[in-house]
Amino acid sequence: MKKNLTISKLMMLIVMAILPFSMYAQEGKKKSKPVEKYWYIQADGGLSINHGDLANYNGGVWDDFDHFKNLAFKNFTKNWNAHFGVGYQFGKVFGMNLKGGYGLLSGHKHLVNNKNPEFGKQTLGFINGPAGIYTDLGFEGTSYIEGDLNLTFNLFNMFNYNPRRVINLVPHIGIGGIYYKAGAVSHLDDNDVAETPALQNEMSKRQLALSVPAGMEITFNIAPKFDLFLDYTYNFTNTDNLDQVKKQKYSTASAAYVEESRVINNMDMYSQVNLGLRVKFNNPCDIEKMARESKKITYRVNPDPLVKGDDGNVCFDVIVTIPAEYFEKQAVMNLKPYLAYNGGQIDIDPITFVGEKVKGQGDFRVNYKEGGEFTKHYCMPYQEEMANCELMADPMFYVYEGTIYPTQDEIVKNAYFTQGATEKLADGVIVKDEYIDQVVYDTIEKTHAVKKLTYFYNKDRYNIADRKKLNKEADAAFNDLLNAGEKEFEIRAWASPEGEEGHNNELSNNRNNAAEKQMKKLAKKAEITINGQGYGEDWNLFTELVQNSNLKDKDAIINNINNSSNKQKTIKEMCAIYPQLEKDILPQIRRAEVFVNEPYKEVVTRTIKVKVEKH
Repeated sequence: MKKNLTISKLMMLIVMAILPFSMYAQEGKKKSKPVEKYWYIQADGGLSINHGDLANYNGGVWDDFDHFKNLAFKNFTKNWNAHFGVGYQFGKVFGMNLKGGYGLLSGHKHLVNNKNPEFGKQTLGFINGPAGIYTDLGFEGTSYIEGDLNLTFNLFNMFNYNPRRVINLVPHIGIGGIYYKAGAVSHLDDNDVAETPALQNEMSKRQLALSVPAGMEITFNIAPKFDLFLDYTYNFTNTDNLDQVKKQKYSTASAAYVEESRVINNMDMYSQVNLGLRVKFNNPCDIEKMARESKKITYRVNPDPLVKGDDGNVCFDVIVTIPAEYFEKQAVMNLKPYLAYNGGQIDIDPITFVGEKVKGQGDFRVNYKEGGEFTKHYCMPYQEEMANCELMADPMFYVYEGTIYPTQDEIVKNAYFTQGATEKLADGVIVKDEYIDQVVYDTIEKTHAVKKLTYFYNKDRYNIADRKKLNKEADAAFNDLLNAGEKEFEIRAWASPEGEEGHNNELSNNRNNAAEKQMKKLAKKAEITINGQGYGEDWNLFTELVQNSNLKDKDAIINNINNSSNKQKTIKEMCAIYPQLEKDILPQIRRAEVFVNEPYKEVVTRTIKVKVEKH
C-alpha cells in the first residue's frame, strides 16, 4: 500500500507540473481540430528495476535504486531492457500498441531485522533449494522475453485536442506475458559482491508467466511524424520465482515472535525506466504552418491599378503563385478578394485551392512538390465606391474532411480553420477619361533555368544504358555544353505516376543520381557543379500529355483519375483500357532533365497616372 500511494502521489505531481505548459498558446476555436488517426512504430530501451523478494523497500520506490547506487555501472549492465513495437492511434485520446522486448534483471537485499535486533536475521526459503540465515542475499542473470498489448490514452487531449502539442502525458495499461529464466542466488559480502558457491544455481529451463504492465509516458512532439518519449512502466506478474526466493513467515524458538517479510505481495514485480522514439505513419496536414508562412504566396494583378473599361466594367486577372513544398496535400485554401474603400467593402467571388489528395473539386488543384501559378479572371460593373479603393485578399486554410465550403462564413461555421495574412493586391479604380498615362520602361537583367537535354528511363528502372539511342543524343548535347564552357548544371528527375508514391519518390532520386553519375563520367576531369533532385510523380506532365493527345476519351481519363481515391491504381486500370497511355504517354515522363541558367533581359513598364481636371 505504501508503494502504491507513493506512485499515485508521484503521478499527480507530474500532471500538475506539466499541465500548464501543455495548454500554453493553444488557440481557442469553436470547432475542434481534425483528428489524426495513424499507425506508428516505436523503439525504446533503458533500465530494469527489481521489485521482488531480494529488494529493499524501506524508502518506497526510490529505495530500489540502492542496488545501482553502490555498484554503479556494473549493475546497470545487468539491469537493462529494450523493446520494439507497433501501434495505432484511434482518435483524440485512445490508442493501442503491441510491443515485445528482452531484458536482464538483478537485485539484492539487506536482511537485518530492525524490529527485533535480538534475533537479528530473517529466514528465507529457496524454491527447490535449502533454507538458511544470511546477512545479505543477491541474484543476477535473470533474463526475460516479454510481449504486451497495451491500451493508451492521452490525458491532455481529453480536455483540449492538439496534435501539435509539444508535451503530452499518456498513461497506459495492458496484459501480456514474460518467458523468463531466473539467475543464480548468492550470499553477498560486505561490498555487495557475490561469494561462491551459489546458494541457488541459475534455472535450467525458461518458464512462462502472465504480466500486467501499467505506467505513464511523457511524450515530446519533436516533429509532425516523430515523438521522443520517457516511459515508466510497473510490471505485475503472477510468479514469485524471478529471483528464486519465496516470501515466507518465520518464527524463533526462544520467543513468540512472528513477522512477514516486507514485500508488497506474493508475486515478484519489476519496473522499467525507458527512453524511446516513435515514428508515425500519418499524413499530417499542418494548416497552422501554412497560415504562418502565408507570406510565401505571391500575388499579382493585371492591370494594376484596376481600370474602368469603355464598356463600363472593371476587368482584371488575379495571378497567385504558390511555392513548391508549401501546399499540404489534404488542405484547402479559400482566398477571399474584396475591394476595400472608406466606409465599406465590395466582396467578389472567392478562389478555392485544393491539395493534390483532396477528392473534392476547387478552382485549382495544387501539387505539393511543384506548387504553381494560377490565374483567375474577374469582370464586374463599375460602381462609384471603386474610384478610391484597394483590392485586398484574405487567405483561410482548413483540412478537407469530405466537404469543400465555398465561402469563408461557411468555413467558420463548419470547420476548424486558420487565417493567413491579409494581402493588398492592387490599387483601383482608374477611370480612363480622367487620366493621361505616362509609361516608363525599365530593363532588368535576370537569369532563368533553360532545359537543354533529357535522359530517359525504362519503367521502374534507372539505368541510362536501357534507352541507349535516346540517351546517346543526351550525352552528345551535354558534351556540346561542356565545349561551350558551361560549368553549372541542374537536374530535375521524375517518375511516371503509376505505382506506390514512396517507391516513385525513391525511383526519381535514383534517376537523378544516375544522370549525375553519367554527366560526371562524360566531364572526366573538368570541374563542374551539379545540383539535382528527384521530384517523384509528375502529375502535371501526365495531364498535359493526355490533354494534347489524340485519345478519344481523354477528358474522362483525367476526371476518373483526379476523382479517384487511389490514383495510381486507376492509372493502371486506364492503361489496360487505353494501351496508348503505356505506349506513348508514360515513357515520356520517366526522365531526368538537365537545365542551364541563361541570362535574359526583362522589360518592366511603370505607368504614371496624371489626373486631368474636367471642365
